[in-house]
Amino acid sequence: MSSIRAIQKNGDECKGEGNMQYSEAAQLFKNGYLPIESGYQDLGDGKKLVAAYTRMPGCRAKMVDWWFGWVTTTEQYKLWHPRDHLFSDWEGREDGDYVGAAHLVHEYLAGDDGPIYKLRISFTDAHEFFGGTTSNVEGIIPVCANIGDLEKPVDFGKMTHFVRDTDYGCEMRSRFWLGEIESRDPAVEFGEEEKREMRQKGVTDELAWRLHQHATEEMGYLSEILPVLYRHATGDDAFVPASVS
Repeated sequence: MSSIRAIQKNGDECKGEGNMQYSEAAQLFKNGYLPIESGYQDLGDGKKLVAAYTRMPGCRAKMVDWWFGWVTTTEQYKLWHPRDHLFSDWEGREDGDYVGAAHLVHEYLAGDDGPIYKLRISFTDAHEFFGGTTSNVEGIIPVCANIGDLEKPVDFGKMTHFVRDTDYGCEMRSRFWLGEIESRDPAVEFGEEEKREMRQKGVTDELAWRLHQHATEEMGYLSEILPVLYRHATGDDAFVPASVS
């Protein structure tokens, strides 16, 4: 199994610098790129950051937003990753509005030589996710969520797919903060030592590299199918990439 540590946008390995805690997530709104755009690294106290970068020619941020409101069935979910995606259902999504809803999924991460992860992806408001920082700039859409266990009322991570339009389409800068543990049961509150024990057991290097590989692969698949699928479903063909005459 390969271990991909954090890589800077210029391709160099990042050795410790650029650690972005979840509390610093609003740095994604800065122009340009951050020191780490692909890979994973330790954040201390058992937490890890996973970053994945995807160029999406012919796509727009609004298409990615539409995708999360459209993908429903297991058959549709498998379009996103034919090997790793196994089951899809939703809770609380109405009329394509996924914010406040939960995507209930079963999936492999980086192949069937690993476990099946049964997850509850609870989508949240971007303003809340980024601690009050949002952007009204057209062409930027952050898709934000809490990552949780489907079979236990525990969330163990935060994620955003931060999408920006470009002249060729759009780019997706995904971030996963693993080890941000919270109880979904209002009657249960975890102590700090209990959270550390849970991180030590569950937030491993293997989980981080598997998630990095899976995210890179699934968004690559999405970038290939989304332009045609979106136009076919919506009839919106207004965008033509700059490279297409």
